[in-house]
Amino acid sequence: MKRSGYIAIGVFVLLLSIVFFVVFRASGSEEYEYIKGCTPVNVVIKKGEDENTVDISWETREKCMGYILYGYTANDLNLVGIDLKNEISSKKHYVVISNLVSTKRYYFTIISDDVTHGKNGLPIQFSINSL
Repeated sequence: MKRSGYIAIGVFVLLLSIVFFVVFRASGSEEYEYIKGCTPVNVVIKKGEDENTVDISWETREKCMGYILYGYTANDLNLVGIDLKNEISSKKHYVVISNLVSTKRYYFTIISDDVTHGKNGLPIQFSINSL
């Protein structure tokens, strides 16, 4: 077989694999298989009950220790938000951040069992006015 034949077969197999992966993920039937035990899922950021507060919640497949690091810039996450409602290790996590300025932008990452999680490798950003 000529070299171009091998390349064509390789491209076909690659495209078929991509299509299978996309269809498999889109169906949602086995999506949890891709989520490791302490990877945060269902992350929700919403205005808190009290003025100038934000509620951040997420879930994990296994009981994990979780908290958030947040700050005013993506490169300086020097404040800590901890879950005061649940046990130290939990599958449901809930953090309230208070004393925020409604017009200011904030950044945070979720730390779940000592692994940092954000959005595409970067901190998640929000402002109270955008929620």
